[in-house]
Amino acid sequence: MRNKFSVSSIVLVSLFVLASVSVFIAQTRPAVRANDFRVKYRVTFGGAGGQGPTSESVTMIKGARERSEQHSGYGYDSVNITQCDLKRTIQISDRAKKYIITPLETGEPSAPRTPGSPAPASTTPTRRGGTVEYVTSAIDTGERREMFGFTARHVKSSIAINSSPDSCNPGSRRNELDGWYIDLSVEFNCELNRQPPTAPTGRMPSGGCKDQVKFRREGNAKTGYPLIETVKVYGDNGQLMFSQTKEVVELSRESLDIALFDIPAGYTEAANTSELYGAPSIASIMSGMNQGQTNTATPSTPTSPSNNASQKKAGSLLIGVAQFNNKANRPISLDALRQRLVGQIANAGFDAIPLNATSQMEAEAEAKVKQCDFILYTDIATLKMNKLGGMLGSIAGVQGAGKTEAKLEFKLFAVGESTPRLQSNASAKEEGDENSAGTAVDAEARLVVAEVRKRGRG
Repeated sequence: MRNKFSVSSIVLVSLFVLASVSVFIAQTRPAVRANDFRVKYRVTFGGAGGQGPTSESVTMIKGARERSEQHSGYGYDSVNITQCDLKRTIQISDRAKKYIITPLETGEPSAPRTPGSPAPASTTPTRRGGTVEYVTSAIDTGERREMFGFTARHVKSSIAINSSPDSCNPGSRRNELDGWYIDLSVEFNCELNRQPPTAPTGRMPSGGCKDQVKFRREGNAKTGYPLIETVKVYGDNGQLMFSQTKEVVELSRESLDIALFDIPAGYTEAANTSELYGAPSIASIMSGMNQGQTNTATPSTPTSPSNNASQKKAGSLLIGVAQFNNKANRPISLDALRQRLVGQIANAGFDAIPLNATSQMEAEAEAKVKQCDFILYTDIATLKMNKLGGMLGSIAGVQGAGKTEAKLEFKLFAVGESTPRLQSNASAKEEGDENSAGTAVDAEARLVVAEVRKRGRG
């Protein structure tokens, strides 16, 4: 049976509990406040298979607005703007000079149940589970480092989730955070009238299984704003399942132009994401190739995953991953899902790079330029919420588990062939769109790797 704890769910619980610990033990020393803020990150993915791809992004904040940029090269960049004051997000394509507006959800919080009133009657049999203990730790190593004009402290944090054999989700998992942190308050928050998440309380859900949940805290260190942070996720047997290192390479508090946080003049609204992120021309792909070779020749200049992967390793099989096509009519971060798919394939020991084309003809041309052996196309066929529930419900088994159903349909072609080597689908049900789609992506990666490995043995 597949472990019910997905990688994304484990990371979610870790960050939630560690954040709660940080708030609880925060010291009284005032933090430096930044009205305007610009930071550039480098993110490196890894796992059991070693180091995976590297990506870069830029985040800018001015008052109630945030701008996030993802630069992947080869004629494809993405820009997302959050306007809390207007309660909307904007996706922008500078290449196409188009944009898409998505309203932020502002649903009113549900009315609380009257104290003392009975809980809704269970419609399914219940089972008494065992014990789940969350052990959190935050330890200051005492090391200090000057970074970007701040004194950063080295803190190691962790969360261990220990479930008894008779619990609803037996087993033990552990996540570790190792980072350098500073006192910096960015003060960006969209108030959307949402109920804040609460920790598991051990109450009986409406049907299902009930665990007794315990918490234990060790250490009293304060974290803060991370300048370098590595997250590692370990499975039941202590094996490393996933790792990610996020590092700040630039940080500025200088005043930013307000125009960066709005729709550029002359841009028009796109009907859908396919129109917004149309495939780039072969000329722009070749231009990106040339730029990537220039960057590669300069060791001090970080390169994107696409640029790094343009130099195919001798004797290796290279998979080109096309842009995801969202047929579900529900917004989700397609770039993040594709990056996750690329990372999972890389963790399994194969090379994978993102392709920018959307049509099969353009993808074939781009794949040949980049010396790919395979092309992988993915459609998000289904993405729908079954019912509302608590953020941690399905993880700890102590609340009503609201889950999103995600289904991916995908095809794997060998370059130059018109018949797919693999045509299949992958489904998952997790709390939240990102978690559910991410788990389905993990399943897709396993099927794709198994198919590619057949060719490797041949």
